Amino acid sequence: MLPALTHQQSIEPVVLDYLAALKDEGFAGDVETHYASRLAVATDNSVYQMLPQAVLLPKSIDDLQLLTSVSQRQAFGAIRFSPRGGGTGTNGQSLTKHIVVDMSRHMNKVLEVNPDEGWVRVQAGVVKDALNDALRPHGFFFSPDLSTSNRATVGGMINTDASGQGSLRYGKTSDHVLSLSAVLADGSRLNTQSLSPEELEQSAQKDDFAGNALRKVAQICREKRQQIEQKFPPLNRFLTGYDLKNAFIPEKDTFDIGRVLCGAEGSLGFIAEAKLNITPIPKVRTLVNVKYDSFDSALRNAPVMVQANALSVETIDSRVFNLARQDIVWNTVKDLLTDVPGKEMQGINIVEFAGDNPDEIESQISSLCRRLDALIENQQGGVIGYQVCEDLASINRIYNMRKKAVGLLGATKGAAKPVAFAEDTCVPPENLADFIQEFRSLLDGHKLNYGMFGHVDAGVLHVRPALDLCDPKQEA
Repeated sequence: MLPALTHQQSIEPVVLDYLAALKDEGFAGDVETHYASRLAVATDNSVYQMLPQAVLLPKSIDDLQLLTSVSQRQAFGAIRFSPRGGGTGTNGQSLTKHIVVDMSRHMNKVLEVNPDEGWVRVQAGVVKDALNDALRPHGFFFSPDLSTSNRATVGGMINTDASGQGSLRYGKTSDHVLSLSAVLADGSRLNTQSLSPEELEQSAQKDDFAGNALRKVAQICREKRQQIEQKFPPLNRFLTGYDLKNAFIPEKDTFDIGRVLCGAEGSLGFIAEAKLNITPIPKVRTLVNVKYDSFDSALRNAPVMVQANALSVETIDSRVFNLARQDIVWNTVKDLLTDVPGKEMQGINIVEFAGDNPDEIESQISSLCRRLDALIENQQGGVIGYQVCEDLASINRIYNMRKKAVGLLGATKGAAKPVAFAEDTCVPPENLADFIQEFRSLLDGHKLNYGMFGHVDAGVLHVRPALDLCDPKQEA
């Protein structure tokens, strides 16, 4: 059970002294210490809860440099910070018992769009959907596609190296970061980009945190290359630890410390601004919604979709699917996911093709459909049917259903609620079905209900077992 929060939980004197010193130095952002503000950022999209002692909402990079440099005074050695964007992380990354620095209120601007060169410059607090709204008139979008895109911030995406749907083609957030402007613990500003050895030597001359970081990390990445290669698993969605593997590119002899900041979960500094490459919006999009007699069949058949050069392959199990059936959202998609006479639909793969060449997309879809027809005719692979969806409005309805169904997991009846504590399980895609089969046996052995959904093309699944956290046995 989550720990109770007392209304009068005290703020440490050192924190009050620090906040007073910060105001005296001209901090222009908001400083909030009242209980409601602190409670609002005591939780995120995880199962954890921590009440911070204060919330700082900076208005500029100058504010970030001020709050970090003031904290370096000897009297404030105990001060700790945690950056926060939209609070959509499922592992408690933004939570702290110290001071939350919320970037989303003020530092949320799209600063510059350059469609000719294909990049955009933004502040860290801009929300993903708001960024895409600004890019759409130019014919571009920021391609890492999250289910939380209406509230996740770009800074949060960088800190967690978020990816989401379509990651096999579009990659992770780090694959789209051209440069970053970050503020480190001493208030020094670190501007990142890919550097040659000569450029690195010039950039690392300062004797501050930024200069030392450049020198030390570059040295580690070069001298420990063999150990790094051996240790880091060859996964599309490797999200654990600092990305030392991709910071140094031996073939080009270039170093980019920005790759280490991406995925560092705010532990190394504050991301203030980012220059990102942007992707042209595809002219043609088509979904093939493939229906299966079991969730295991959907998982095992996913490699066929990847081989068909699909942009993405998303899967949902029967539990998530049936929640959608019981909700009003089903009325928007029931004609796109009709039942198969005499068959029970226990899983679906949502397969998307996208590009600029209609003939090429049509050829890819026709090839996949022929293969699916053969599987249905021969009763192989658990495929019981499929539907092709070509208009954008219908495609959006399918994805909205998928997103809402996942949300409905948390609103199930009874004391047991699906808990997001087995998030982003990631294995090589060819091993995913076997892995999930073992995982399901484990959950079934505990007589637990659960929902599963995710990106089978990348070997990533979200598993949410239903637990009653008021029951001491289930809590254990």
